[in-house]
Order: sequence, then structure tokens, then C-alpha cells
Amino acid sequence: MALSLLAMAVIASASAVIYWSAPLSKGWREHVPVSSVVEVIAPAVVTEIAAAAELPSEAQEAASPESDSIGTRADALATGEWRETDLLTTLLNSEAFAARLAAELERCKTANLTAILVICDLDSFSAINQTVGLVDANRLLRQVAECFRLTVREGDILSRLGGDEFGIFFPGLPPEVAATRVRDLRAAVREAGLLTLEENSPQLTACLGISSFPADGDTVDALLATANASLANAKRERQENATLPVPSVLVVARN
Repeated sequence: MALSLLAMAVIASASAVIYWSAPLSKGWREHVPVSSVVEVIAPAVVTEIAAAAELPSEAQEAASPESDSIGTRADALATGEWRETDLLTTLLNSEAFAARLAAELERCKTANLTAILVICDLDSFSAINQTVGLVDANRLLRQVAECFRLTVREGDILSRLGGDEFGIFFPGLPPEVAATRVRDLRAAVREAGLLTLEENSPQLTACLGISSFPADGDTVDALLATANASLANAKRERQENATLPVPSVLVVARN
């Protein structure tokens, strides 16, 4: 009977410690040292609480997952280290892209270089996702990333901004070659579709928005705003052109 009461006391004490240690506030650590509960709870629980008690409050906040961080911070949650890469494509994530872009803009200013920013959004990706399923849709995003890697130069900055949207920064390029860069990126998107989707699937296409440094601004926010406005115009033109009838000449040519 005495043994049973002792076991119940140990379990109750462990449960109380686990429950009240959830916030791990600074005050809790000061008034209830981990050593005071070592003798009444399981060693594994002690180790877990001790590790948490040593973690600064700032690190705890940094390790908390954010609502928009799915697929990019699993390692950060486990290790406490911030990761620059998107886990699905291994490209830079949006936060790292913005930081790298800011540094590159400063370098371009110092060296008196021009540059081009392109934002690429895949067309009808949600429909593709529903058609082929999540696994193949993710494989398609990875293939797009790989085709982009083969298209850009060493030193260009490539990122997955989120979902089916990518960002590419070309330092040192003049605005007049933007059309060529856009053509290359469109070809890379089509190649990714051919490599991933079935033969009878619609061709994978994309809308792209462009901004130029310094003509469209000399800050990250200004360049992104111009590129996003350009992307919105491209999407609107795509929708408007989709309702236009196909010229008879093209119909004859297709037959």
C-alpha cells in the first residue's frame, strides 16, 4: 500500500511539473530550480525540462513556428537554427531572398551596376495540383526550380517566394536584356512541365513581372512593388487574351 501511494505521488509530482513548466518563464526557473525535482520524476523528463530551462526566452520565441512557415522551418523548430532554404525546392526562402537582395542592391549601387528583378507565377497551378495530386505537384515545383538553376548564371539569386511563385534577381544586367531573360525563364517553365506532367497534359506556362534597378527604384520594397504590379498586368492580359477567338489562319495551321 505504501509503495502504491509513493508511486501515485511520483506520478502526480511529475504531472504537476510537466504541466506548470509549459511556459518556462524566467520566474519559474528562478523559484523552482530543476534540481529540486530530480528525485521525484523520471530521468527522461528531467533531461527534457533541464534543456528547456536553459533555453533563453528569445530563442524559445524564435523557435516557435509561424503560420506561413510550413515547409521552410522544420529544421529551425528542431535545432533552433534559422534556415535560409525552402525545404521543398532547396532554393532560398522569401526572407533570405529579401535579405540577399538588399545586400546585392548595395553592391550594385557601389559598383554602379544595373540589375533586373523577375517574379514568376505558374499559371493554373491549383488546377494542376488537383489533377495530378500533391506528390506530383510538389515534384513539378522541384523540377521548375531545377530548370531555373540551369537557366540562371552563377551569382544570380533564385528563390521560391511561396506557393507557385518564384523570384529571380539578375545583378549586372541592363534593362534591355530583360525580354531575353523572360524568354529563357518561360522556356525553363515549359521544360519543367514536359519533364513532369503526362504527355496529354496542358502545357505549363507562367506569368512574369519585371522591374529594373535603378530605373524602377533602388530599394527592395520599390523593386518588389514594381515587379508585382507588372505581374498583375501580365495576369490580366493573360485572362483577357484567353477570351479572344482564335484566328482562322491558326486553326487551319493547327490542322
